[in-house]
Amino acid sequence: MTATPEIIPTDLTLEIGADVSPERFMTAARAFFGYVNDLSQATAPEDNLPHWVVRVREGSALLAVAPAPSVPAEIIQAILTRAERGITALAEGNVEHAALSDSALRHLRTLAEMHPVPVRVWVKKKPHPVGPTIARIVREDLRADYNDYGTIEGRLETIADRDGSLQFLIRDVMLGQKVRCYFPEELLPEVFDKFRKRVEVSGIIKYRKNGVAVNIEVDRIDVLPDDSELPTAEDVRGVLRN
Repeated sequence: MTATPEIIPTDLTLEIGADVSPERFMTAARAFFGYVNDLSQATAPEDNLPHWVVRVREGSALLAVAPAPSVPAEIIQAILTRAERGITALAEGNVEHAALSDSALRHLRTLAEMHPVPVRVWVKKKPHPVGPTIARIVREDLRADYNDYGTIEGRLETIADRDGSLQFLIRDVMLGQKVRCYFPEELLPEVFDKFRKRVEVSGIIKYRKNGVAVNIEVDRIDVLPDDSELPTAEDVRGVLRN
């Protein structure tokens, strides 16, 4: 049975079509949770990441998430906006406007490859199909990636050891989004020392075909002056007068 707005339990819900095996259901669930988690990390401050509560509607293939009461409403609204924009932009073939991380794109591709089982993501009671068109667009975009040596500036956040690799996130001040940074074991003490500081990281950057940085293999980290340490407009005017 196709879901209707009346039975959708939350503002962010995954609907999976009938006759899906338990294995494929779990694959879809992991991809959905991964998409929500990536959106949360890209939107919320590192020290205030949203906590989500899972809700499953009995007798239906609906998997929903709801924010904990302590999560600020403006952060949730921003995540919902990103969730909807990412899917609708990809359906239109506009990967740049989707503004999704490499990981988020892969999670949506997994959902899209559930075909012929229909999959829809409901955002604010509005359904968004995730099907073969999105899978094709993501595959083509990921194949078009290229690498180049460069630097990224931002605040170092969220140090983690995941999937056998050390990584952290940096909020790119130019792009207004977070970029995943992979680094070797020998840089771990330096990464901890520079946690929450403004830094410039250098290394091999992976770009999408639209020029957006996806991730970087870090080989150097330099601390930059914090915003509070930079000269103000009044300071600059004083220097010019002299």
